[in-house]
Amino acid sequence: MLVNIMMLASQDQSNELGITVKKVNDLGLGWVVTQHIITVKRMPQIYEKVMVATEAASYNRYFCYRDFWIKSEAGEELAKMHTVFVLMDQNKRKIARVLPELIEPYASDYTKKIERLPDPGKIVTTAQVRNKKYQVRFMDIDSNQHVNNAHYFDWMMDVLPADFLLTHLLTKMNIKYKQEVHYGDVVASDAQISGDVKTVHRIKTDKGLCCTAECSWVKHN
Repeated sequence: MLVNIMMLASQDQSNELGITVKKVNDLGLGWVVTQHIITVKRMPQIYEKVMVATEAASYNRYFCYRDFWIKSEAGEELAKMHTVFVLMDQNKRKIARVLPELIEPYASDYTKKIERLPDPGKIVTTAQVRNKKYQVRFMDIDSNQHVNNAHYFDWMMDVLPADFLLTHLLTKMNIKYKQEVHYGDVVASDAQISGDVKTVHRIKTDKGLCCTAECSWVKHN
């Protein structure tokens, strides 16, 4: 839900600037997330009012970088997220160059630099791996005709045991998307608990690896 709220703020800003989903789709394109790095200082509480802020920070020919913050009413930073977006050609299913008319309204900085963000850790096959399978439903699909990226979080967290989730709080997550998941696919979600403060995850279909993630946790009473 935290990620959903931040992504909605991004869409709200795009709508205000006239870069609507329809405008992008009419060009045969769609925005696709390739990586999120999320840091959580503390989760918002029930009934707490928060402020969600976002900024399109920078871009180059193929990648757009956006930052998000969630703050309390008093201005305390509760969580932040750094996200990498690309434009996907809907017909060729390949990354397309960023078009000036789709990026200039954000007034973000152009950079030749391509960020080298760390990859999530990998599952070690010699240790115990927890896994479940899921059928992709029609309601899991977004306007780009593939699974909304927030659903991956559900699949990853659902594999972890309840006693772990009840006694741990997420402090950081690095999630990287490799390949699209479509309606009708059967998803295999694998997870591995490393020690007591880290989990690593992967999402696969019969087409191959789709997503990997690494989570850091803190234990609480």
